[in-house]
Amino acid sequence: MIKKVLKYFLYTISSIVLFALLICFVVWGITPVYKFPESLSFSGSKFYNPYKDYENIHYERGNFHGHSRLGGGFTNGRANNEQDVFKAYRDLEYGFATISNYHHITGKPPYYDFPYVPAQEYGVNIFKTHLLLIGTKRKEYFDQPLWQGPNTIQYRINRVKPYNDIVTLAHPAFLNGIEVDYMKKLTGYDLMEVVNTFAHSVSHWDTALSSGRPAFLLASDDTHNVFINTDIGRNITMIPLNPETESDKLYDTLKSGAAYGITVPHTVAMLDRSEKLKVLDTHPQLLSMQVQNNNLTIKLNRMVDKIAFSADNGVVKAEYDNVSEASYNIADNDSYARATVYFDNGSIAYFNPVIRTNDGLKPEMPAVSVNYTISIIKWIFTAAVLAALIIFIIKIYFKRKKTN
Repeated sequence: MIKKVLKYFLYTISSIVLFALLICFVVWGITPVYKFPESLSFSGSKFYNPYKDYENIHYERGNFHGHSRLGGGFTNGRANNEQDVFKAYRDLEYGFATISNYHHITGKPPYYDFPYVPAQEYGVNIFKTHLLLIGTKRKEYFDQPLWQGPNTIQYRINRVKPYNDIVTLAHPAFLNGIEVDYMKKLTGYDLMEVVNTFAHSVSHWDTALSSGRPAFLLASDDTHNVFINTDIGRNITMIPLNPETESDKLYDTLKSGAAYGITVPHTVAMLDRSEKLKVLDTHPQLLSMQVQNNNLTIKLNRMVDKIAFSADNGVVKAEYDNVSEASYNIADNDSYARATVYFDNGSIAYFNPVIRTNDGLKPEMPAVSVNYTISIIKWIFTAAVLAALIIFIIKIYFKRKKTN
């Protein structure tokens, strides 16, 4: 009896595993092979400055990555409902907050008093290769459950692009969900979650920028339980908008790179809401960031511990201690330059880069195309393997039937 049960158990498990592997093979088979654009540095005598038109503007706090109870508590987020999440961010006086549950679009409930921003986290795979979709219009499910190379990730980006205002690479460094070298190839996304509670992806960011991808940042709590102090108000996207502004304007602002991100240290993250709010209110704010005659100047409303300027591949080019403003003369071989500011409480602010261009306008993501020759060979191979597998199964079935 025990042998029978064990045999049945092993048969069931092996069947499930084989079926899962078959699905992974089919997904691999239908995924196109791409001709990725070359990794080329930005060039030109002018600069695109995302902060050019934002002088002495008040910045609102925002969080676009958070989870609530869903599907009877099956997903991570079961500890808090939607109302709990929105109340937490209202307590911290955020101007923007949304819920981005897995493959689910949260509607606008009656108690929701933020500008409505529909979002979802898209991805069901073991290495957390996820996309954060903002301004989302349909649920997304297609995925490769196992390891994903650049072709699979690019295919997923291309699939969802028409149905979402903003496609964000979510926490790329988390579990190495997206390898750093892939950033030299991937294109077509809008933002990158450079700062996330589970992983900071600054190296991914600099690699993308150094490869001619105008990737702008997002900072996210990626909260799963707002009743844990360190889950909220930890990574903040600072947005130069009045909270009453329509969400369409919000999307344009985020994609333009006019926001910046702040990450707070554990000593601040662990504070309760009222104490944390006091600290967040004391954070220095950006007054201006301008470029004149190749000179990048950042001004803050009060002194900070340090301002650092970085360029290609994240190399630090200049640092200034105990200042409220600083300048960097952008070198001829710098294709972009960005500022990082270190606050006296241990918080760090990351600012989007100014980027070399020929016309001063925001560069477009380079276009990617399908390598149809290799893709068709791959599709034929997949179809042949599936056909052979079906024939094999049919033969086994009739053989057993004949034997019985």
